[in-house]
Amino acid sequence: MKFSYIEEDGEIVAIDNSQYHNEVSKKKYNLLLKNSGIPDFYHNIEFEHYKGNKESEAFKKILYYANNCYKEEFNFVSLYIYGINNTQKTALACNILKQCMKKGLKAKFILAGVLIDKLMKLQGFHQNEQLYYEVENIKKCDVLLIDDIFDPDKSLIWKNSDNKNMIVSEWDIFLRDILSKKVKLIITSNFDKTIIKQYYGDSLYELIDRNFVEIECIDSIKEVRKLSVSLAFQNMYDKKEETCQKPK
Repeated sequence: MKFSYIEEDGEIVAIDNSQYHNEVSKKKYNLLLKNSGIPDFYHNIEFEHYKGNKESEAFKKILYYANNCYKEEFNFVSLYIYGINNTQKTALACNILKQCMKKGLKAKFILAGVLIDKLMKLQGFHQNEQLYYEVENIKKCDVLLIDDIFDPDKSLIWKNSDNKNMIVSEWDIFLRDILSKKVKLIITSNFDKTIIKQYYGDSLYELIDRNFVEIECIDSIKEVRKLSVSLAFQNMYDKKEETCQKPK
C-alpha cells in the first residue's frame, strides 16, 4: 500500500492515494532526468528498444546491473562497456542511469571529452570557481556515466608529450577520487581495456581492470539508423508527386 502525505488543517496526515503517489514520482523522475545531463535523444529509448540480441550475456549483465546496482553487493562495482561505433553502448548505459534514478539514486551523464577539458582547465593558474563547483558536483552523484572515453584521437593533442602526461594524470586522479567515494562508474569506449595500457600506462589500466566489469557490445544498428534518417525525406517525394498530378 502506498501513502501520500498531505497537510490537512495544519496537520500532516497519510492517505492511501496511489494515483497521487505515481504523479509525484513521475514529476520527480522527470526532474532528475532533466538534471542528469542525459541527452534528449536517449530520454525515450528504453531497454525494450534494444535492437541487438536480448539473450546475449552482455545485454543480460547490463540489465541485471541496472536493476540491482543499488544493492550492497554492487558497492564498488563499475562497468566498462565497449564496442565499435553503432553498437548501442550509450543507449544501454543511459538506461542504466534511468533505472538508477527510478531507484532513488542521483545519476549524471558527461562526455569524456567535456570532463577532461574541465579537469585540464582547473590546472595551473586557470582558477575558475564555477568550474571547480561543477566538477565537485559531478563527484557527488551516486552513479556517473562517462561516455566515449580513452580515445586518443578525441583527447587533447597526443603529439605533445606534456599534454599527454597531464591527461593521464588528470584521469588517474579523478577516477581514483570518485571511486573512493563509492560512486558507481559506467564507462563507454570504442576500445577494450588494452588501449588503456597502450596509451595511458599500467597504473591507470590496473585501476580500471580491478574495479570494472568489462562488457563488449557487438550488435551494430548502423544500417537501421541510416534508414531512419533517410526516411525523414520520404514525404518530400510523395508531396512532389501529388503536386505534379494535381489538375489545374
